[in-house]
Amino acid sequence: MFWELLFIFFARIIDVSLGTIRMIFVIRGDKIPAAIIGFFEIMVYTLALGMVVGSLDNPVKLLVFCTGFSLGILVGSIIEEKLAFGYRGIQVVIDREHAGIAEELRAEGYPVTCWEATGKEGCKTVLNIFVKRNLANTLTEKIYQKDPHAFIVFMEPKKFKGGYLKKK
Repeated sequence: MFWELLFIFFARIIDVSLGTIRMIFVIRGDKIPAAIIGFFEIMVYTLALGMVVGSLDNPVKLLVFCTGFSLGILVGSIIEEKLAFGYRGIQVVIDREHAGIAEELRAEGYPVTCWEATGKEGCKTVLNIFVKRNLANTLTEKIYQKDPHAFIVFMEPKKFKGGYLKKK
């Protein structure tokens, strides 16, 4: 009974984690890797479910099944964050007096497109930047060091074509 509960628990963590990663691939349009991951996800899920459905009179199995699901969401999110697949679009709104940030970032190899805008408190500069996801936090830290009042929005581009991207 103990080993069965342990299997159910870890099977749910694995299948939900795989599901999280599969969904990222689907959102990005990577159909083949999503389908392969989905195959293993549903196989593990079906094995765990089979052990629970035949024993619905045992609330411990159901509790373990649900707990594994919850932890699988956490584990899948952590894995996805560490893998940092894809790219992140970053839009930055700064006071015009800090517009030199664009040139500093370009000198460091970041692709920056900017334009002038008007906000509630006056003239602004908007920076539009696309980087690999693993560079996004480093980039925003640099921006906040130069302008602690910057307004930053993160975007998840599904597809894009052309332009310039920072390689590292």
